Amino acid sequence: MNSSISSNNQQMNRQQIIDYYSQDFVLESIVKASRDREAVGVFSDGGYDKRPNVVNFKSDILSMVKNGVTSIHLSAEHWTYPMQVNAETYEQLRKGFDIIIDIDSRLSLNDSKITAVLICDLLEKYNIRNYGVKFSGRRGFHICIPWKMLPKEVNFKPMHNEYPKVPRIVSGFIRHSIKDKLVQELLKNNKGLVFEGEMDPYQFVEVEKDWGNRHLFRAPLSLNEKTWMASIPLDYNDLKNFDISMANPLKVKSTKTFFKDCEDGEADILLSDALDWNTINTKVEQKKEIPKKQLSTKKVPEEFFPPCIKLVMNGLKEGKKRSLFTIINFLKSMNWSWEEIEQKVFEINDKNIPKLPRSVIAGQINWAKQQNKQINPANCNVEQFYKSVGICQPDNICSKEGKIVIKNPMNYPFIILSRIKKKEDNKKLKCYECKKEFDDMDTLKKHKRKHKPSVTANAAKVNTTIKNKPIKKNAVK
Repeated sequence: MNSSISSNNQQMNRQQIIDYYSQDFVLESIVKASRDREAVGVFSDGGYDKRPNVVNFKSDILSMVKNGVTSIHLSAEHWTYPMQVNAETYEQLRKGFDIIIDIDSRLSLNDSKITAVLICDLLEKYNIRNYGVKFSGRRGFHICIPWKMLPKEVNFKPMHNEYPKVPRIVSGFIRHSIKDKLVQELLKNNKGLVFEGEMDPYQFVEVEKDWGNRHLFRAPLSLNEKTWMASIPLDYNDLKNFDISMANPLKVKSTKTFFKDCEDGEADILLSDALDWNTINTKVEQKKEIPKKQLSTKKVPEEFFPPCIKLVMNGLKEGKKRSLFTIINFLKSMNWSWEEIEQKVFEINDKNIPKLPRSVIAGQINWAKQQNKQINPANCNVEQFYKSVGICQPDNICSKEGKIVIKNPMNYPFIILSRIKKKEDNKKLKCYECKKEFDDMDTLKKHKRKHKPSVTANAAKVNTTIKNKPIKKNAVK
């Protein structure tokens, strides 16, 4: 490079920009990261170059830069044919996506760093080691959970069709998981910090949660035209010790990568927990379901439970947290005591693969106990709790002609009990006088009153009995 840059406030001229992007390690990094993605140029005024566009060779980048582009942005989504992507084709052409967590701060770069470290610590707890980290080039950091880490199917649907839903859920779960710790760290790092209302750290630090289709992020080692700093890849120690001077284009010699090699399914457990958290905490619009004929306030035994609940009770591999919510509230609606519910739920957990931590189960039970009202299990049409977990296997009570006819699992036992009671009530009653059968007791009583033997008939019967009865000697004086 021909000229030096002394601070992040100094403008880079055209030749400096070309010199920077001409470095072989910069070109190699961007070309490698651009594979199967859109690669879109951005000009110094923030305007975007044509879309779609791709980078296949180093010469493609140099050509863009010489035409005035100052930074390269890549799509989070992977495409079969990136140059054919448009509003009509992106659903068909998407073959995968990375989860890019974008962190920014209204307070300081140090607060973004604190947030990024907390997120990395959370990923480490989930045994995710090969996540990517890089400086955004301005006020924050990007953390990458690569496509290869994700399961290729979720809730029995192809994962590549679950964009942007899955990244939004994972980001929301991460925000939730680090929230309390982040509040403490922000207060520690910013004396006199005042929250507006609730102590919500996201008033000051943003962890992006609202991806859209064809979402773009700054390419690794691309410049940021607002600061003229480089978006450099980092490892965990670099992040903890990060200083803005590390991103000075003159000092950048990074051979680190943002998109690391990783193991298939490395993020499976994180995604499973995020989906369960989202399902349990999403308000489902449904009418409050109360069994039409609750025949008894007695405990309803397991033999009357619906197929979905019996499958939960046999143990699960997927959707265990969602089903924990379901089973607790179902058993409560079946008039089980809290002691019985707790014992049964831990028995079920022994069959789960793998088991849920006991603390998770205890926490859910304690939360349910503290509610002042009956919380019902979700209705049968809420797929996240039943169909997507694989436990919706209706029988002839659940469905009729292939259509689900019950609205909520807790209606199922009372349908069976109602049929049993009706059957018992409909047992034929007999008149022991004439042996005639009747449908109910009222009809039988009416029959008996109507056909009650007369006094004359009774007297004749008595006389006949006396007449035929042997007379003992001395019986009459």
